Amino acid sequence: MLDKNPIQMCCWKKLQDYYLNIKNFKIIDFFKKDKNRFEKFFINFKNKIFLDFSKNLIDIKVIKLFNNLLKEMEFDKFIFLMLSGEKINVTEKRSVLHIYSRDVKGGILKKYYKNNNNLVYVLNEVTLNLKKIKKFTKEIINGIWLGYSNCKIKNIVNIGIGGSNLGPKMSVKFLSDYKNHLNIYYVSNVDVIDIKNILSKISPKNTLFIICSKTFTTLETMSNADIARDWVLNYYKNNLMSLKKHFIAVSNNFKKVYLFGIDKNNIFFIPEWIGGRYSLFSSVGLSLSLSIGYKNFSLLLKGAHDMDKHFLNNNIYNNIPIILAIISIWYNNFFNYNNELVLVYNKYMSLFPLYLQQLVMESNGKYIDRGGNLIKEYNTSSVLFGGVGTDCQHSFFQLLHQGTQIIPCDFIGEIVNIKNNINKSHYKLISNLFAQSHALAFGDEYCNYFRHDSCEYDILNKYKYFKGNRPNNILLIKNITPYSLGSIISLYEHKVFIQGFILNIFSFDQWGVELGKKISNNIYYYLNNSNVLNKNIFDKSTMNLIKIFNNFNFKKK
Repeated sequence: MLDKNPIQMCCWKKLQDYYLNIKNFKIIDFFKKDKNRFEKFFINFKNKIFLDFSKNLIDIKVIKLFNNLLKEMEFDKFIFLMLSGEKINVTEKRSVLHIYSRDVKGGILKKYYKNNNNLVYVLNEVTLNLKKIKKFTKEIINGIWLGYSNCKIKNIVNIGIGGSNLGPKMSVKFLSDYKNHLNIYYVSNVDVIDIKNILSKISPKNTLFIICSKTFTTLETMSNADIARDWVLNYYKNNLMSLKKHFIAVSNNFKKVYLFGIDKNNIFFIPEWIGGRYSLFSSVGLSLSLSIGYKNFSLLLKGAHDMDKHFLNNNIYNNIPIILAIISIWYNNFFNYNNELVLVYNKYMSLFPLYLQQLVMESNGKYIDRGGNLIKEYNTSSVLFGGVGTDCQHSFFQLLHQGTQIIPCDFIGEIVNIKNNINKSHYKLISNLFAQSHALAFGDEYCNYFRHDSCEYDILNKYKYFKGNRPNNILLIKNITPYSLGSIISLYEHKVFIQGFILNIFSFDQWGVELGKKISNNIYYYLNNSNVLNKNIFDKSTMNLIKIFNNFNFKKK
């Protein structure tokens, strides 16, 4: 496994030196210096996705230095290791092959996979799984699959958490214009209110539950799954045969699935080589396929696959994921801008920033490098958050424009919106996107450089003055479609992969969430248990909080 500390690379040191030369430049200086800057810092992906990264504190030399850094760290070799099936997820001893879940014809697989037997096995797994998703989707949508009372399925409830929830939930919302007649619900939180609110709206006779958990042991998921099973069995007077018509499992722990009571034919397999937050294009996307139909689901796969090829086949200057990755590292490690914002200008995209939070921070929020060393001298993941325009313009944009912290932004918007273009509302929405990007980058400085008439704001009034020089990217999607969604998800997946490689960390495990789970299980044992009153198992704060909780709950008894 490649283990190279980035700050020990010659090119990293050259980047540090060049940063000292460029740090006092302003974004507007770059535009003033080069009249063709936009054309040089713009990438067109198949006339469907467009990236404008011209409003950044970078020039061609920065990109060249990062390109040399990737070569020095042997990035091509690392890509080959991943795609040839090496277990680059070292701590969990797993291959990282989610890219093959949308490689339907096996083109990338055949190019990189050298073990022919494993190649056939992976390709067969993908093909058979997609065929099963296609068949099942058709049966549910067309009313062929019936509930135990011979009623057509009307409601789909996906029970999962993390990658088993955020990906499909975000995508169903993103593709609202493609939604069919089925009602799709998502349950993730162990708070019983989450599932009870949904169960109160639906009936067991026309509801199908998808229990989505690779291990089939996840606390939150199985707690909610038990509630759903009891709810169905209560309706059918404990007839276990009813479970066959109302429960589907997405898992690879067949034994646990059988013990739960789900029929073996109702299992959609998820391979070990697909991590949770990278699993939308596998069986985890079943609820999405049911919502938009398999034909549209296949277009999602196609969009992701085409972006995979874009990433693998283009040099750094025309490669959207690599450009976005190096920009993030440039700000986080050289300028010390430790936060990132994703701002979506479409209500259907509202869950996308939340989806990216998991993808980015769970992947690269690590402080141990690939050699097992504590990382002290550079930053790994930035803090990512987001919002929906124009709502967020009236909440935290004040800080973006005039705060002491500088937060680089990705603006994402749709170019053509026919269905929701009422009274030119879409034009007003995009006007706000462009305006905010412009104001952040240039502020009032634009007047000084490019205009001769008086500015709207009095520069002498310090309270109204905007310094600008806040970097940002604009990603424009031609249309919101399954294809474009697949493409943009793949884009950010590769961005995270590139960042993790440069930062010399394992991006595909998530041990940081495990400790809290273990402690939670221990605390759960002592809640509502009088045996804890005279023990000191945890710290004094936690012990006293448990005692306060128990005192109130014992009184209820």
